[in-house]
Amino acid sequence: MGRNCLAVEGACVGSGGFHNLQLCGMAGQAARGMWHETGSADETRIRRLHDEIARRPWLAEYAFAIRSQGDVEALLHAEFEARESGVELLTALFVAKRLSADGYAPALATALGVPLAGYDIAIDEATCRAVFDPRATPATPLAALWRGEPVLLVCATDAPPRVVAARVEGVRGGTLPVLLVAARPLQAAMELGCAKANLRVATSGLKRRLPQFSAGRGGPQWQPNLLAALGGVLIGAAALQPQGTLALLTVMLTVPFVGTVLVRLFAMADLLRPAAALQPPTARTPDRELPVYSFMVALYDEADVLETLVASLARLDYPATKLDGLLIIEDTDAATKAALLGMQLPPFMRVVIVPDGEPRTKPRALNYALTLARGDYVVVFDAEDRPEPDQLRRAYQAFEAAKLDGEGANVACVQARLNIYNARQSWLTRQFTVEYSALFDSVLPALQRLRLPMPLGGTSNHFPREVLAELCGWDPYNVTEDADLGIRIARLGWRVTMIASTTWEEAPATFSLWLKQRTRWLKGWMQTYLVHTRQPLVLLGDLGFFRTCGFHLYMGGLVLSALVHPLFYAALAVDFAFDIHPDGLGPMLGPVLWAVSIGNLAVGYLASIIVGMVATRRRGHRFAAAALLMPVYWLLISLAAYRALWQLYRDPYLWEKTPHGLAEED
Repeated sequence: MGRNCLAVEGACVGSGGFHNLQLCGMAGQAARGMWHETGSADETRIRRLHDEIARRPWLAEYAFAIRSQGDVEALLHAEFEARESGVELLTALFVAKRLSADGYAPALATALGVPLAGYDIAIDEATCRAVFDPRATPATPLAALWRGEPVLLVCATDAPPRVVAARVEGVRGGTLPVLLVAARPLQAAMELGCAKANLRVATSGLKRRLPQFSAGRGGPQWQPNLLAALGGVLIGAAALQPQGTLALLTVMLTVPFVGTVLVRLFAMADLLRPAAALQPPTARTPDRELPVYSFMVALYDEADVLETLVASLARLDYPATKLDGLLIIEDTDAATKAALLGMQLPPFMRVVIVPDGEPRTKPRALNYALTLARGDYVVVFDAEDRPEPDQLRRAYQAFEAAKLDGEGANVACVQARLNIYNARQSWLTRQFTVEYSALFDSVLPALQRLRLPMPLGGTSNHFPREVLAELCGWDPYNVTEDADLGIRIARLGWRVTMIASTTWEEAPATFSLWLKQRTRWLKGWMQTYLVHTRQPLVLLGDLGFFRTCGFHLYMGGLVLSALVHPLFYAALAVDFAFDIHPDGLGPMLGPVLWAVSIGNLAVGYLASIIVGMVATRRRGHRFAAAALLMPVYWLLISLAAYRALWQLYRDPYLWEKTPHGLAEED
C-alpha cells in the first residue's frame, strides 16, 4: 500500500509536467485516502492511477478531484473529448459531467488551503466594466466583496490546478485574503455588476449609434403630413368628381398587389421547375474545427414548455463543450423563474435574468443576452421551437461556403426554414402551415435569388456574433425586430442566405390568439416600413434602384395590400350593386383599368394558391387544398392590419404575447 502511494507522489514530483508540491502532496493523500476508505478491493484502482500517472504525468494534478468525485477513467475520457473537440480539459470534464464544478472547486480550495466563495460575492460596476468578457473569466485575481469584506478572488474552474495554484501563490500573504470561486458564481457577480451598463446597451444602443434605424426615435413630420394630404385630396376629389376619383382609387388599390404578385410569380416559376438533383452531403466538419455557438431563447410566461424546449435543444448535433445556451427571462416573470429553478439544466445552458424596464419586448431581452453570449456565432430560437439537430452545423457550413465563393465577407445572417408541427389542429393552423410553407420554402428563397432585402423570420436566425454587434443587434422598440433587422442588414451592405434545415413551431389554433399575433406582426411591419422610408434618398443610396423598388413593392406591398384588400372588395360590391363603373378617366380607359385591377387580383390569388399548394405538398402535409381558401384567410389578415394600424397610433410598443404549449401535435 505504502509503495503505491509513494509512487503516486513520486510520479507527481518527478514527472516534469507538474511541480506544485502542495498539490502533488494532495495527489498522494488522495491515493492514500482511497486505499484507507475502500480497502484492498480497490488496490487495482490505486495501481491503475499510479500506472496512468506514470504514462500521463498531467493526471497527477487532478488526483485530489479523483478522490472527491470520480476515478481515473473520467479524466481519461474527458481528455479524449477535449482533444477531439479542441477545448480545455476542464471544459470537457464539467460539460460531460465527468466532474461537477460544485464539487471540484471545494476540493481544490481544500488542496490549496484557501476558503471558497459562492454566490455571496459582489463586484462593483467599474471593476466589472474594466475586465468583463463573456467569453473568459479574468486571468488575474479580482478585487471583490465577500460577505461585506474586501477580498481577492481567483477562479478555480477556468484553468488547470497548477495555474490556479500559481495565481493563488502570487497574491497569498498580501493585505487582502485570497479566496477561490467557481466560474459560474464569478460570472454571475460580474454580470450583476455590469447589468446597468449592459441594459443601457440593450435599450439604447441602436438609438444612440444608428438613430436613423430606431423605431424609438420620432419619425419625420413629412410622413404624417403626406398621409393627411393624400386623405384630404381624395375627399375633395370625391366631392368634385366621384367617378374619376373611383377610377383613381381603383388604380391606387391595385398597385400594392403588384409587388407581392411579381414575387409570387417568380417563386411559382421556380417552384414548378423539375426538382434539381440533390447535392451530395457536405463533409462533416470535425468537432475540433467548430466554433463556440450560442443559442438564445427569450422566455416570458413559458413555464409550460420548458421541459420540451430543453429536450429539443439538448438534441442539437453539436459538441456540448462548444455550446453556450442562454435561456432569457424577465426579472418580473416569477412563474418561469420558479420553473427553471426546479429543473436540472444541461451544463451548457444557463439562465439570464433581464432587469425590469421599458420597453418590455423580446428584442430588448435578446440585446441584453447578446452582451453575455460567449459564442463566435449566435442563433435565436423561440420557446416552442424544435430545430432539426443538424441546424447549427449546416449554418456554420453555409457561412464557410459563402467565404469560399467570395461572398462570405458580406453574409450577416443564415436563415433556417420554419414549419408547423400542429398543422392539423384547426382551420387556422392549416392556413398558417400553407402560409409558412410558401414563405420559407419558396418566397424567401426567391427574394434571396433576386438579391432583394429579406425580412427575417422570428426564429432560427444565425449570425456571426461580431457582425450582429456591428449591426447594433435588434431594435427594442420594433415589435417585429426580425423583419426590421433583415432590412437593416441589406441597407448596411450585408446579405442573408437560407439553409434547408427546418425549425418546427407551434401555430396559434384559435382566432383570438391568431389575431393578437398577426396584429403584432403587421404593426411591426408598419413600423419597419416607416422607419426605412424616413429618408427616401438615403434608402435609394443604400440599396440602389432595383432593390429599393423591391423593398417598396414587397415590404410596402405586404402592408398596403392587407389594408386595401377589403376596400377592393367593397368597390367591386358597389359596382355590381349600383352599376357604377370607374369610367371617370374616359369611356375606354376606365373599364380597362377595372379589368386590369381584377386581373391583377386574380393572378395574385392564383400564384399564391399554386405556391401554397405545391410547397405544402412538398412538405408532406396532406391538406394542400386548404390553399384554395386563401382569399378568406387574407380577409382575416386585413382585419388584423386595421387593428395593427390602430395600435400603431395608440400603443406602438405594446407586445401582445402569444402563449405556447397549447398545440395538439400531428
